[in-house]
Amino acid sequence: MTTLSPATVLAGSARRHADTVAVVDGRVRVTYAELWWEARCYGTGLRAAGVRAGDTVALLAPNVVDFPRVYYAALAAGAHPVPIGAPTSPQTVHLLRGARLLVCHTSQLAAGQRVSARVGVPLVTVGPTRGPSGVPRLEDLSDPAPGGTAADPDTDTDPGGRSATDPADGDVVLSCLPLGGRFGQDVALTGTFAAGATLVLLGRFTGPAALELMLREEVTVFHGTSAMYAALLDAARGRQTLPRLRRCVSRTPLPPALGQPFTTTFATVVTVAEEKSRYGGGRRQRWRCRHRR
Repeated sequence: MTTLSPATVLAGSARRHADTVAVVDGRVRVTYAELWWEARCYGTGLRAAGVRAGDTVALLAPNVVDFPRVYYAALAAGAHPVPIGAPTSPQTVHLLRGARLLVCHTSQLAAGQRVSARVGVPLVTVGPTRGPSGVPRLEDLSDPAPGGTAADPDTDTDPGGRSATDPADGDVVLSCLPLGGRFGQDVALTGTFAAGATLVLLGRFTGPAALELMLREEVTVFHGTSAMYAALLDAARGRQTLPRLRRCVSRTPLPPALGQPFTTTFATVVTVAEEKSRYGGGRRQRWRCRHRR
């Protein structure tokens, strides 16, 4: 059986849905073709920084468009992207000790510099310029004309294993899950990009902000936690216009006191994502969406 790189998820959608908007981040709108091109450009920057196939690339970034750019850049370069959460946690320090490079969004630069110095892993930044810092920028290392990769869209096949009820072409997904978590990566990034849908990012979640964004971007699918569903329900009280959600996904079942009012208010059903083993034996879990019709 041929093993395909996870980068083929984005590469395939870049071929099949080239002009579809892949990511909405505030005023930034990036198509699938643009996102795959930018990821390959960043991939050349990672290689220029010393990353080789099989290396680990740590990523410290919030829910912004640079997250998928770097995430898939590492995959396109043959490396393993490892998003990190709290930079000072023992688990983060342990993960970084085996990393070849730490890519840090400029909004997290202070924390990135501290953990980089503590662990001794090289640091590069990505994102808007925050003034001189002496840290190399991934954008400056990248080649604006990247060559082909093993996951070139022209040779990619449609990634299998998706449920027929996962997000579909034409869906607009608002995922407020942290992309740095496994649940966010599998459900938001992989699930949305494999379907050729549009992923809308919200940097800081609040119920009112999420509702306004849903209406503005005509969101049809929402991913969130129980607390987020409670905040949406609270923000919906007294509003005349609510988004038309086709599907909602939660990591855990909502309590009846929350789930029933939410489904009534938004005329939708909240379903639970299941955790499936990637390689059997209960090792290396990944999240998959399974929805009731």
